[in-house]
Amino acid sequence: MAGERVLFVDDEEQIRKLLSTWLARHGYEVTVANDGWEALKAIRAKAPDLVITDVNMPNMNGLELTRRMRADHRTARIPVIMLSARKQADDVLTGYAEGADEYIPKPVEMAVLAAKVEVLIRRFATTRGEAVAKRGGNVVLFVHGKGGVGCTTLAVNAAVALAATTIYRVTLLDLNLEFGNAPMLMNLTSSRTLADLAENAHEQLDEGTFLTYLEQDRSGVRVLAGCDVPERAELVTVPAAQQAIDHLQKQSDYVVIDAPASFSQLVLAALDVADAAVIVTAAHLPSLKATKQALEVLDKLSYPVERTVLVVNRTSAAGVEMDHVARFFNRKPDIVVPYTEACDDAADRGRPLTILHPDSAASKVIRDLAARIAVTAPAGR
Repeated sequence: MAGERVLFVDDEEQIRKLLSTWLARHGYEVTVANDGWEALKAIRAKAPDLVITDVNMPNMNGLELTRRMRADHRTARIPVIMLSARKQADDVLTGYAEGADEYIPKPVEMAVLAAKVEVLIRRFATTRGEAVAKRGGNVVLFVHGKGGVGCTTLAVNAAVALAATTIYRVTLLDLNLEFGNAPMLMNLTSSRTLADLAENAHEQLDEGTFLTYLEQDRSGVRVLAGCDVPERAELVTVPAAQQAIDHLQKQSDYVVIDAPASFSQLVLAALDVADAAVIVTAAHLPSLKATKQALEVLDKLSYPVERTVLVVNRTSAAGVEMDHVARFFNRKPDIVVPYTEACDDAADRGRPLTILHPDSAASKVIRDLAARIAVTAPAGR
């Protein structure tokens, strides 16, 4: 392989010159940085295929640099090799804990470094190539700007409606980490969650092992819960979420993701691969205002308008009229879910509305929503 971009970060000029020259002679396009701050600027200017970083540096060390890369959805997948004169087991484990793919002690054996660089770049190219090739199921992200609009209810029921066709394999990922309700609305108790997956990131994760993290509902929908308790939410990293979505896509025709009311790095990571974004709002001014801001964020992120589905969920009998809503957004809602008391009954009984009250007006519209999703993001595309 040749021509791949490598960023080398070290505060010692002599080492920078030596290693960058060696990498260039092996055909790599090399950029250098003196510390973590310069490295972040270089990464944002042009993302490399690999980062090699020293651990001990002024201003920002290699551990902090790696930590920040792993926390950003744009850089979380870039492989990192750490170099350090510190060879104790605790130092090595700290490097891996911060997200390093490899930890090589100094003085560096160039043959070892060459092998590690080649393997990691090949792996990164394969992962990126698979993402471009888009193998597996389509991702449908349910987003909202303000809580209390019934986004989780619609995500769960849309997933059930998609699975009810018996054509599609559907999985549901609950990204509401602190207080997720998706499993509860299906009367499921998850023994393993996304937090567990993140905590066990060091373990080999094949497709069979990944299946043990999923719970299957009677409707056929499989669910990956976010966390079992709120305090474990911080365990879920961007790479863990990306890995989970990758596996879910391989095993599904549709991956429905219930997102929290935010544009966190986790949500942005999901948006990166989303084939459709369902924006849910209630017919009340505070929610409409938050939703308009959410749509503006999607526009700033250049998310295609044709891949968005605007849903007004009437969570109460009152609310703004639809013609006013259309003027507010300068577009008509794609789906309007009518208010029904049966929704609360379904939630209290832990079963999806579309199953417990299939003939209700809301259930019929939710099935229309599922059909709209299938049109916006056709399976197998």
